[in-house]
Amino acid sequence: MIKTGPHLKQAREALGWTPKDLARALRLAGGDKQGEKRVLEMESGRREISGPVTVAVESFLHGYLPVGFTPEGEEAAGAQR
Repeated sequence: MIKTGPHLKQAREALGWTPKDLARALRLAGGDKQGEKRVLEMESGRREISGPVTVAVESFLHGYLPVGFTPEGEEAAGAQR
C-alpha cells in the first residue's frame, strides 16, 4: 500500500516512469510542468497523497493504464517499430 512519498517514488520507479509520466497517467491538472511538480511534492512529503492517487498508482502497478496513455519512452520506441 502506498502511504508515504518514498512508497510513491518506489512505485513510480518500478513502473519505469518519470514524474512527468506519472502526472500524465494521473491526469493531474495544470499541464506537464505543474503535474510533474505535484508528483515530486508528493514523493518528498511536501504534499499529501490522496486516496484516489493511491488507488490509481496501485492499479498501474497491476497493469491497468488509463485509456490512451503511453509513457514517453514507450512512445518513442513505438514510433521506431
